[in-house]
Amino acid sequence: MAKDILVSILSDDLFSLNWMSMLIVRDWRTRVFTEAGLIYPPEKGAGESIQYADVVVADLDSFVQNTNLFHILNQYLAENPSLIVIGVGSKIEPPFFQRIPTANIGGYLLKSEISSSLAWAVSFAYEGLLVFTPDAYQAAFALGFSSKKPVRIVRSRIYPGMTDRQSEIARLAIIFSVGRRDLADELKISDQWSYGVVSELYEKLGLNELAQDKDEILTRLENDPMIKFHIDEILADLGNSRKAKDLETLAFHILTLPEIS
Repeated sequence: MAKDILVSILSDDLFSLNWMSMLIVRDWRTRVFTEAGLIYPPEKGAGESIQYADVVVADLDSFVQNTNLFHILNQYLAENPSLIVIGVGSKIEPPFFQRIPTANIGGYLLKSEISSSLAWAVSFAYEGLLVFTPDAYQAAFALGFSSKKPVRIVRSRIYPGMTDRQSEIARLAIIFSVGRRDLADELKISDQWSYGVVSELYEKLGLNELAQDKDEILTRLENDPMIKFHIDEILADLGNSRKAKDLETLAFHILTLPEIS
């Protein structure tokens, strides 16, 4: 089994920090190694921790309030020259491509385009790919950015056949793991009905017939060594008390799988 990808998340915005952290934590392949605000000089121990990280995800929306952001990132790169840096933001910040060494850039993701697929983008960058969302790709190369790394363009997948309500339930119950009672309160339905609507989503995703499912999406998941390891565990354990939790995590990986070009 491949090792966990150790991810450091840097942001001055608590909402963005929590959003990115939850998506990274729930993915089988990635592990949040450190969370930090973009302060300088770094807090005691932060520099030591960053030496062991594989990928740093930097919230570039913080650049507006913290113009030391790129100086801080380069301080981290001085401590860990092999660190992969992924920029995430609401818009393109040109200094990212000018002040971060090209060899360390793992990609640039616009929040509106990557949505819940952040961990997939991190895993692609860790594999040595340059990962962009579509508009970020166009903007980066309009700025004259170039790299020898293979490019992968990703964006959140829209699943056909799901109603807006089903998509919202999937976002709450599966992607962000909202408990069934809280889900029922949010949707203004009974607790019992909340279990039923989630079961319908499992059926739509093919999870109720997991052992026989030959869907293209599951095939893509099984091509990832870490995910395949866990799928094999689930297949071996079907029927025991871990089933619900494991199927929910598998559903998370299916729902967050991006469209790739």
